[in-house]
Amino acid sequence: MTPSISQSALNNWVGTAGTRLVAGDRAGLGMPAYSVVIPVYNSARILPELHRRLTAVMQGLGKPYEVIFVDDCGRDNSWHVLQELATGDPAATAIQLMRNSGQSNATLCGLAHARGGIIITMDDDLQHPPEEIPALIEALGPDVDVVMGVPKEKKHNWFRRLGSNVMHDINCYLLGKDRNLRFTSFRLMRRAVVDGLLTLRTLSPALGPMINSVTHRIINTTVKHAPRKEGRSGYTFRRLFSQTMSNLIGYSMLPLRLLAIMGALGIILSVTFAVVLVVRYFMGGINVPGWTTIALLLVLISGFNFFAFAIIGEYVLRILQRVNATPQYFVRTRITSTREGADHHAVG
Repeated sequence: MTPSISQSALNNWVGTAGTRLVAGDRAGLGMPAYSVVIPVYNSARILPELHRRLTAVMQGLGKPYEVIFVDDCGRDNSWHVLQELATGDPAATAIQLMRNSGQSNATLCGLAHARGGIIITMDDDLQHPPEEIPALIEALGPDVDVVMGVPKEKKHNWFRRLGSNVMHDINCYLLGKDRNLRFTSFRLMRRAVVDGLLTLRTLSPALGPMINSVTHRIINTTVKHAPRKEGRSGYTFRRLFSQTMSNLIGYSMLPLRLLAIMGALGIILSVTFAVVLVVRYFMGGINVPGWTTIALLLVLISGFNFFAFAIIGEYVLRILQRVNATPQYFVRTRITSTREGADHHAVG
């Protein structure tokens, strides 16, 4: 006889901040075929329409599904709207974070709670039309792990499009990514990819490069892209610059190796300069006592400093990648609708 699992035990299992679900724990629990993860930030007016359209699409697939909304502590009443949606829809789960953690961390929180064999992520602003989800599913072939929806024509403003192109070029250069492959937040992933993704620990996650480090079986498929219905994009110059630097430092050794090259060049130049100064000294071209010694020491030490900092940085970065266990987010409340009613699970 199969032992039953109490609701409180299941809540404790998936409700803890940063909980990681592994394949063996899911066996036999009747998990859904699809999980849709949506990070939410200042989208109170859009959420009812998003939920209505998404529900119609997912029900049309004819398989069990769940929708996980993660409230990233915006300034509007998104959480109150999510509470109503979660208590009225058995397929919906609403998670509230303790503080604003960023879109990537909110998405990772949803992925950690997702139970489906296929996981879909999308934005909350309806620029990713729910009606395009079947196109992602159709593109998932047997040799494909991740499908990313690329819009035929982006409806972002010029600054957002420019920022996306810059990020794309940087990712291609630093990660050795195919220039024809685009990273987007409208994506479909197999369970194994999500499990691998959740084992990666970084305080400033960039999901595109992280997914690329888990699997290279990634393809693009063309989808529609709708204009933003409410509000304005949160992608400011500061945020785009921060994300660019995060990718540059967090997922590439290029800055450290540039420092090492600069150090090596400094050493070569200092040796060359030293030869010139010594020749001039013996030819009587330097009349200031001690000038040659001071100049040689300054140039030589500067070169060695660059080189030493690069080597130390290599070690520090690799150590941090191994031992960094700082939580990426903290869950405050999880609400899901059941036949017995709404379940409120708070994490202290």
